[in-house]
Amino acid sequence: MFRLLPWLVLGLAFLGTARCYTADLTAAVGAVPFVGPIVVPPDPKPAYLQAMGTPAPLELPESDPAAWFPAEGGWQAIAPGEWAAMLAWATAGATPAGWKELCAKAGSAAGADRAAAPLPGALACSDSVTVTGLQRVALELFSLRAALGLWLTGAPGGSPGAVQARQAQVRLLCATTVAGRLAEPAFSEACAGALDPAYLAGDGAASMAAFEAAYARFAGALAALDPTIDPEPASFAPAEP
Repeated sequence: MFRLLPWLVLGLAFLGTARCYTADLTAAVGAVPFVGPIVVPPDPKPAYLQAMGTPAPLELPESDPAAWFPAEGGWQAIAPGEWAAMLAWATAGATPAGWKELCAKAGSAAGADRAAAPLPGALACSDSVTVTGLQRVALELFSLRAALGLWLTGAPGGSPGAVQARQAQVRLLCATTVAGRLAEPAFSEACAGALDPAYLAGDGAASMAAFEAAYARFAGALAALDPTIDPEPASFAPAEP
């Protein structure tokens, strides 16, 4: 019995060493790039980590495009809360999915004839790639007007800086998209009118008049280019930041 005791101790020592060796080998292989995850699958990510950083679906506010362009009273007839709704729709419209939803909504208010209702019609769907490209500028002109209206009515989120940011985007799009390459002067005139700086000197009403005139001029040129509203838009490339 006593003769077997040293061998028993030695066997237990070897068993412990083997266990440590196996653990170290597994850890070492698991750390090898590409190979490790195949040999040693990583632990599943907990549900709370999967949820972090996942944006919630955007819920656009209920809004009637007919209220965006009142027939009487001008911009002052627009309810203060409507400016924020317009800006939310304009922001969503800068994505392909959002534009599809926005142009369908504007088309329901404009009807089938873009020329008969050019203001909502400028945002209504067109199956022309050229017109859809121009509508990127129309969308920025629309959002520029909304940003100014938000500030003039004292609504939360309105500021001169927000208006300036929209003007910078209009300037960029007018210079880099098809609007800057067409011979039609209405497009270039609208782009110039959208850069009115009077609001920075305290005359917000003058800038609103200039912005509305720029949008109307651009909308009229779009209606002349494509008078028929389509159920679906052409391919839409989002504007670069």
